[in-house]
Amino acid sequence: MLINCTTKGCLQQTEAKLNRDTGEVICDSCGNPISNITSFTKKALNSVGQVLRNQTKKAFQALCNQCKVHRELYIEGDKAYCKTCGSHVPISAAFLKGLKLHLSQEKE
Repeated sequence: MLINCTTKGCLQQTEAKLNRDTGEVICDSCGNPISNITSFTKKALNSVGQVLRNQTKKAFQALCNQCKVHRELYIEGDKAYCKTCGSHVPISAAFLKGLKLHLSQEKE
């Protein structure tokens, strides 16, 4: 089913897929959620099998309270933030230390 993406910068007609965990419809081109999708369209996507499968999780992700999904993080000072929405994600001190080490190794 072809759906027009509503994300600024994308705005393409795409084979969107339903994320069963969050109930969001995701654009195949840019990977962002598409807004203003009716429940009928979501049920149609589910019935024809246009759903996200085998989402690979990356290391050092945490549950974002804003997005309600496990997301990658970035660090500013001694706090971790969601890469997608930018909201603060509370994590333990041990996880923060491991995340700092992981991010410093990624840059090299």
